[in-house]
Amino acid sequence: MATAYEVLEISPKASREELEAAYATKRAVYAAERHANLPDEMQQLAALRRSQIAEAYMSLRTAVASPVRLAPEAERRRDRETILALLLLVVIAALVPLFRDVAVPARSVQASGAEAAALQANVAPPFTLSTLDGQQVSLADYTGQVVLLNLWATWCPPCVRETPRLVRLHETYKAQGFAVLGINTTYQDARGDVEQFVRDHAVSYPILLDTEDAFGSAYRARVLPTSYLIDRSGSIVQVRVGEIDEAQFEEQIVELLKASGKQP
Repeated sequence: MATAYEVLEISPKASREELEAAYATKRAVYAAERHANLPDEMQQLAALRRSQIAEAYMSLRTAVASPVRLAPEAERRRDRETILALLLLVVIAALVPLFRDVAVPARSVQASGAEAAALQANVAPPFTLSTLDGQQVSLADYTGQVVLLNLWATWCPPCVRETPRLVRLHETYKAQGFAVLGINTTYQDARGDVEQFVRDHAVSYPILLDTEDAFGSAYRARVLPTSYLIDRSGSIVQVRVGEIDEAQFEEQIVELLKASGKQP
């Protein structure tokens, strides 16, 4: 008795496309209309052959469409590789939240906040920068105040997200001797974008333009955003790499103002 492969005249290794082509060819050869004028006996043989072809095709269609079964060792290796790939995806998914709150400046050497954090408990380095309207502003202008320096850029998503928090802190405590200074990394930003950002987000605190990375170098900043909280004596008491925690910073600001005899 002929096998299904022999009926369709294809190899056991035939592809799905080869199976379909062989089936179409055989159906055309034994089509009923081609045998309509033959004797009844020949028509019956043709009908039998069409039935065998259809049966052979149906028996092979699922087998040919199924993936080739691997040797046991190869299947175990494939399973191990699949498991490792899934574990890698899980690890990546777990790490994403750790990095979503920081942006790395294009000119930074390394995404690390360790250098900036090393400044904590030291006197804040002096600086003088221009505002958007061309005025010169120095850290010394804020001597005796509690100051929050925030290094940011318009293209930095966490910087954008934390801006309303900074505005709220500035507006809430500015009358008690607190100031926020936004230090824009203008050397890798566009001044027009900065101006538009200030308008769109109703930024009420001064924006200073770091056009040559002078502030970033002095404050060892390598990650955006980075914020520095400075007490009335001019010492850095907190360095935050990434988005600020508004509640935490507000608590610290209140304590620093109280320590200086100023009640918010």
